[in-house]
Amino acid sequence: MPILVVWILLMIYWILAVFSVSIHKSFTLTLALGGDPTNYFYFVRHLKSIIIAIVTALIVYRIPISFFQKQKNIIIITIIVFVLQILVFVPWIWIEINWARWWLDIPFLPSIQPSEFFKLWYVLFIAWWLIRKKKSIDNDNQLTLSFIVINIFSLLIFIFIPDFGSALVMGLTGLIMAFYTWMGRKKVIGILVIWVSGAIIFGTIASRFSTRFAYLQKRMSYFISAPNDEDSKWVGWQNEQALAAIWWWGFAWKWYWKWLQKFGYLPEAQSDFVFAAFSEEVWFLGAIALLWLYFYLMYYVITKLVYVKDEYSKMIAIGLLSLIIIQAFINIGVNLKILPNTWLTLPFISHGGTAIMTNIISLMILYKIIKNR
Repeated sequence: MPILVVWILLMIYWILAVFSVSIHKSFTLTLALGGDPTNYFYFVRHLKSIIIAIVTALIVYRIPISFFQKQKNIIIITIIVFVLQILVFVPWIWIEINWARWWLDIPFLPSIQPSEFFKLWYVLFIAWWLIRKKKSIDNDNQLTLSFIVINIFSLLIFIFIPDFGSALVMGLTGLIMAFYTWMGRKKVIGILVIWVSGAIIFGTIASRFSTRFAYLQKRMSYFISAPNDEDSKWVGWQNEQALAAIWWWGFAWKWYWKWLQKFGYLPEAQSDFVFAAFSEEVWFLGAIALLWLYFYLMYYVITKLVYVKDEYSKMIAIGLLSLIIIQAFINIGVNLKILPNTWLTLPFISHGGTAIMTNIISLMILYKIIKNR
């Protein structure tokens, strides 16, 4: 099955990327923690996460798609996901980075990022909701209004984290699913314009009254004007170093393992900026190969969905594919400084246990839908 081949190739790309780009961060972290420093802390940690993710994905694979279509089951999953997401506001168990609450650090359990599970739930829920409402509501305007309201209530929690990157990915995914189901092109563009404009206005106003949102304004200001002062250098440091890494091969290309940016120049080289970090080693052809894998995955799934008869399964497949592709190209766009920094990871490649788990589960569900079409 080509989906599994693509996944294996993405895993090979991940092994080569994280094994190389995380050595400096692994060494400095383990040195600071005491004990024997190692270059492979992040690699070994992520390898363990992948093993757990594969076992979990195989368990999910055994669950029939119809299970998620039952109202009782979707309500139970909804409650669990929302409880996990709300726990990021409970003192002592959440981890805050740059004013944003990202991970849960529950004693005796590995740290998790609830937003990744929330994305997976969002696709399952929106697919269930769209199929259900399409049968009960004949008026397009009423259905559009209901869709907007359900998205506001679903994604409102990410404003207070704040995690606008995840809200952006889910919002775009929901619009694609709605466009496939019934929504016209004009309504999709209209909702997108209103949504983006509202997010910018809210972020600008909120950043003036709360330090929690201040970094959003700084990132947007740097992206638009890129002023040459100390403050903008701090905000845009990752973007500047990412461009230096990506375009380094244009002047003096270095082969695998022999690059410079990973040695403290490019922050988060193993996660948010792994594309830029690894581009310095694999050159233009390596970056194009990764893009080709994402494009081929999208092409293959879309062409095979024609033969899927069950509308609910097809809707889930469109949503999961959209999640992967949208996040991939937003991350690459940030690395290329086409988009402002969003703190979104690169699917299947970036370090992150919860993210790789939901990515592999998504791919396993896609494989099941196409195989059992």
